[in-house]
Amino acid sequence: MRFEDLAARLVSVEAKLATLTGTSVNTDNATSIEELDARLSIVEVQVEQLIAVKTQEHVDAIVAAVAQAIESIEEAVAEVVALSPSADHADAADIVADVVTAQAEADPVANEEVADIVSAAVQAVVAAEPEVVMDPVAITAAIMEAVADMPAPAPEVAAEVAAAVAEVIAAATGVEVAPEVHAEIVEAVATPADPTLDAIEARLNVAEAKVDTLLGK
Repeated sequence: MRFEDLAARLVSVEAKLATLTGTSVNTDNATSIEELDARLSIVEVQVEQLIAVKTQEHVDAIVAAVAQAIESIEEAVAEVVALSPSADHADAADIVADVVTAQAEADPVANEEVADIVSAAVQAVVAAEPEVVMDPVAITAAIMEAVADMPAPAPEVAAEVAAAVAEVIAAATGVEVAPEVHAEIVEAVATPADPTLDAIEARLNVAEAKVDTLLGK
C-alpha cells in the first residue's frame, strides 16, 4: 500500500513539473522500487534546475535594481533567501539576507557586463551550502570561483566590477576586503576563464534569444 501511495504521489509531482516545463509526463505509476527511485532522481534534478533558474532571476532583478519597483525590498530578499540551501539555517540565512539586502540597497548596476558578474557573485552566496556560507574563507573562495568562471569584462569596467565583487565579499564575511584579496579579485575579473567556453557561451546566448523569440517570449 505504501509503495502504491508513493508511486501515485510521484506521478502527481511529475505532472506539476511537466506543467512548469511544458513537457509531457508519464502518467503510469512506477511498478518497482528501482523505477520509483530512478524517476524520483529525475524529478529531483529538474526541481533543483528550476530553483536555480528562479533564484538567478531574482538575483538578476535585484542587481539591476528592478527590485526597487517591488513594494518591499525585504519581501524580495526573503524570496531569494527562501530558495537558498541556507533557508533553514538561521545563522547562514542571515548572512545570505545581508548579502542580498546590501545589493538591493546599492545603486543600480546599469552595465550588463558588470551586472552579470555581480549577479554571479551574489548567486554564489545564495547557492552555497550553509557551512560554506558561515566560513569566511570558504565563501570568499566560492565567490572568487564564480567570478573567475565569468567572461572577462571590457577593461574600462574591470575596476567597477572588482569593487562591486569586493562589496559582495565584505557583506558575506562581515569584514572589509584586505588589499591582497582585492588584488586577487582584480586578477580573477580580468583573466578570461576559458576563451573557448566564452565563445560558446556567446553563441549560446544568441541561439537562446532566437529560440525565445520563436516561442514568443
